[in-house]
Amino acid sequence: MAKTKELSKDTRNKIVDLHQAGKTESAIGKQLGVKKSTVGAIIRKWKTYKTTDNLPRSGAPRKISPRGVKMITRTVNELLLLTKYLFSTIICK
Repeated sequence: MAKTKELSKDTRNKIVDLHQAGKTESAIGKQLGVKKSTVGAIIRKWKTYKTTDNLPRSGAPRKISPRGVKMITRTVNELLLLTKYLFSTIICK
């Protein structure tokens, strides 16, 4: 299924306003050029969360914690310094 652009906040607010004015989902969809199922989803979301803002989406958790990132960065920097030191001692001899 193709992804589509999200509706603007203004359009979502218009949908809620028209719903509160007593219009049906079909009438709102025809008036604004939006699918009836989209209108219904926006109204359900508004009834549940009292907002038309985009809510955070779920996603895969980070594989490495912030602490793990710091540990890896520190190790890489230490190895870099060690490599520079060894390289300079070999070339200077």
